[in-house]
Amino acid sequence: MNQPTFETVVASQVAAFADTSAYSKLKADTLSLSDYQNLLLTIFHQTQDGPATFALAAGFLPPDRFEARSYLMHHAEEEKLHWQWVIEDLKNTNYAGPDPRTKLPRTATAAYVAYNYAIAMRFPIGRLAIAATLESIGARYGAESAARLMSQLKLQPNQVRFFEGHGDTDIGHTQDILDVLKRSELTSAEWEQMCHVAEVAGQLYRNMYAENIQ
Repeated sequence: MNQPTFETVVASQVAAFADTSAYSKLKADTLSLSDYQNLLLTIFHQTQDGPATFALAAGFLPPDRFEARSYLMHHAEEEKLHWQWVIEDLKNTNYAGPDPRTKLPRTATAAYVAYNYAIAMRFPIGRLAIAATLESIGARYGAESAARLMSQLKLQPNQVRFFEGHGDTDIGHTQDILDVLKRSELTSAEWEQMCHVAEVAGQLYRNMYAENIQ
């Protein structure tokens, strides 16, 4: 396998995201404020733990993968406070439930986060396969989702900061990751693993956008 095959797999995961319950309801103009807040609660622990798994993967990469290691550390630094965007969106939409920082992750989120930790330790460059998948999904759906949320639920930008912010930044991140991978000279066997990681991560991520949203 090779990078074009990997990019095709990532594209398939982006397309599959359109069938998630959350996006389907958003597109059909039937997503409620309660649905939106439930979604924020579901993704919170992903945003909280994601940067740590970037840093962990960097630590497990060998020195000859210095560019990938550097990118993972940079990305961890860049995203380390994005969980605060979720907290702000909840607060600004008058969420009155328990602080998500005091709660354990929901089932789908726990599975996704656990997979990130496992990949970071067992196949660390695969953490970039997960990142490429999620950044591509964010680039495709982030800004659109923020616009639909504001239109349907009569929200302001400070109430959809997480989705709006990722819609802007993820476009550049996707290409950055693909460039790093291109220069990393992965073997055919490693590309096969990267494809598998992207497929698994894509499914686990989609599961998060179905939990508690019917």
